[in-house]
Amino acid sequence: MKHLGKIVAISAVALTAATAQAQGMYGELGYSHLNFEETDTAFSAKVNPSMVRGIIGYELNPNLAVEGLVGLGLQSDDVRVGSASLKGKVDNIAGVFVKPKVMLGDTVELFGRAGVATTKVSASAGSLSISDRGTSFAYGGGASFALTPAMSINADYMRYYDRKGIKVDGINVGVGVKF
Repeated sequence: MKHLGKIVAISAVALTAATAQAQGMYGELGYSHLNFEETDTAFSAKVNPSMVRGIIGYELNPNLAVEGLVGLGLQSDDVRVGSASLKGKVDNIAGVFVKPKVMLGDTVELFGRAGVATTKVSASAGSLSISDRGTSFAYGGGASFALTPAMSINADYMRYYDRKGIKVDGINVGVGVKF
């Protein structure tokens, strides 16, 4: 399991390199407002960090694409737990996804996203600091609105991680470009 995240990241890079010269390539860059929640019997907290997210995708046909995703933490968030202050952060996310999609008219695209993502989170309270990395099924959906034939704006919801009492999900807004 520890090596699955590395395999996912390498696969995303290989997919991107293999299709870089092909028609149907696109990229997206966006800002994500995240929910990072840890719940177990001894401890429970929720923080709202943020990240910047990039996607490189390839359209297999008009209704299906494959994507590689990388997210990097921008800002941590603090929350009070009793008398202590807890700082939580999503350090990074990497994943590969299948993206079924459908066009509504000429400008609106609705899509789903399903795949696997590896996520690294960290939390600290005073001098105590912990981090965890794990891989889980990831999914979401959203919409893209074409501004021109090559440029769009998009919004989506994604559940990146849900294992071991830790959940990471969020809303992303961004811009997309077809190559």
